[in-house]
Amino acid sequence: MGRNTLIIFYSLLFFMFLVTFAMASDKIARVLNVKGVATLTREGKSIGLVKDNWLYKNDRIVTKRKSSLEIKLVDNSFVNIGELSNLEMVDLVYDPIKKDGYIDLKIVTGAFRMISGNIAKLGPDLMKLDLPTATVGIRGTSIVGKASKLGVENFVILVPDPNGYIGELVVQNTEGIVVLRKANEGVTMIFPDRKLAKKKYTKKFVQELIKQVPRIKYGSLHDRQFNSLFWLNK
Repeated sequence: MGRNTLIIFYSLLFFMFLVTFAMASDKIARVLNVKGVATLTREGKSIGLVKDNWLYKNDRIVTKRKSSLEIKLVDNSFVNIGELSNLEMVDLVYDPIKKDGYIDLKIVTGAFRMISGNIAKLGPDLMKLDLPTATVGIRGTSIVGKASKLGVENFVILVPDPNGYIGELVVQNTEGIVVLRKANEGVTMIFPDRKLAKKKYTKKFVQELIKQVPRIKYGSLHDRQFNSLFWLNK
């Protein structure tokens, strides 16, 4: 294959990638797996979720008892939720070419696990999670927690990602800010207007919380980089 032919081939490949991304840019996440019953509400209509369904801005997901959901965002972040969870995909914008974007998620109830992806690496406040009692900024790390109604304990705990890296969580409510930087460090919250106090949770407590949510299937860095070029076509 000659040099000019190679240039044309790679130019076409890059063009196809741009076209594919433009066509899929309104898709913000894909369902990797569903256990039990999970329901999606979109524009006032509700449907049952199944594997490979796409999620869009403002979609709301609810899981039934003994049910769970595994989700992959377009920036290679992962969000898994357990039974009786209520998750809203508030907004997500991601441009891998310009290396720009932000994530805004909201969990009203339920246990969850998260691993941040490419967007959290672009800036310190670009990945946000809203809970009933606080807002959490996720800075390149993993998080486990549980959201509950006001008056019931909400948990946010920083844990190492699958590669052992520990980033930061910035937890903020109406009374102040707490920054978490150590493994198993977290905050217990009951109301949004109470002073935040970080604490170290036992490994047993963290593991009991983790058991409520499916394990995140997290491939190697090489696999994720390769698959990120093509998974939007699935």
